Amino acid sequence: MNSILQILKVNESRKGVAKDSGKPWEMQDAECVILDEAGNPESVGVLLIPKSLMGSVQPGIFLGSFSLRAGMRDRRIEAELVGLRPLRREGPGFVPADAPKPAKV
Repeated sequence: MNSILQILKVNESRKGVAKDSGKPWEMQDAECVILDEAGNPESVGVLLIPKSLMGSVQPGIFLGSFSLRAGMRDRRIEAELVGLRPLRREGPGFVPADAPKPAKV
């Protein structure tokens, strides 16, 4: 499952210790806008950054890849970010940031 995301701000990571288990935890999130294919905002929210991407996410426009997972505590099925591919605006939509730019005529 993919979505076009504009990451506006990456928040500082937070750390703590779980009260019930005593285990340490760390999390990071980002302020984001979900965009449609034309670049129009659909909704605004906070995106949890997975541990594998913590510290490497920067503001910009991305194609976010998501996987479904069941929560360990409540077993609710939720989408989890598994990858970000940078995009750039081109014409009426977006293309991968590493795609060749069209030749100027």
